Amino acid sequence: MLHLKEYLPGLKAGKALDVGTRYGEFAFTLVEAMPEGSEVIGLECDPKTVEEAREKNGGKGITFVQGEGAHMDFPDDSFELVAISNTLHHIEDYDAVLKEMLRVLKPGGWFLVNEMYSDNQNEAQQTHFLQHTLEAKLDMLSGGFQRPTWNRQEIVDILSPLPLTDVKMVDLLEEPEMDKKLAGKTAKLVAAVEKKAVGKPEYEQLLAEAKSIQERYERTGIQRCTQLVYLGKKA
Repeated sequence: MLHLKEYLPGLKAGKALDVGTRYGEFAFTLVEAMPEGSEVIGLECDPKTVEEAREKNGGKGITFVQGEGAHMDFPDDSFELVAISNTLHHIEDYDAVLKEMLRVLKPGGWFLVNEMYSDNQNEAQQTHFLQHTLEAKLDMLSGGFQRPTWNRQEIVDILSPLPLTDVKMVDLLEEPEMDKKLAGKTAKLVAAVEKKAVGKPEYEQLLAEAKSIQERYERTGIQRCTQLVYLGKKA
């Protein structure tokens, strides 16, 4: 688990923004990190997800707002901290989102990207990588967008040109509770393929991949891939 306060010296009370928040999974980390009296806003583009997040997690310190990360309705210099977690690879024009995140961040405020990577993972983590890759293929078949998982250096290369100071990089390994959730998803892979790919040319190949991942899970177990947390202050 990431104890953000250790890496955010001088963080002031104010507003924090989690872009692509879904149901607020990472936003809860921001709630714990922000000083007393702060407000955490979770921005999500899908109206149904926003509605479900409000029903599920309303009143837990997060305000859920519908909006596009590349075209935010917030004024310049609005936030003490802006973050995006395991969402960047879902965005076609991620440069536009990163630019908007910088726009709404106050000078001296903290900019945070958390993104899982593909390389230097143990056997159980490689099972998660294969599962995530299959889920990406199914997402694309369903009209979504999800590019293959970057390696660690590719993430650094994307973020290093940003005008940030005091840059820190932390390799994050999630707690075992997250692995239990992944195991539950593994058990449903075949059903997911049957639901999203049946009747399509890729069906047999994807079905074989799902079964192979389930068989691999029996040998290796599953563990969430290590993530890179990239932190810096707006110049």
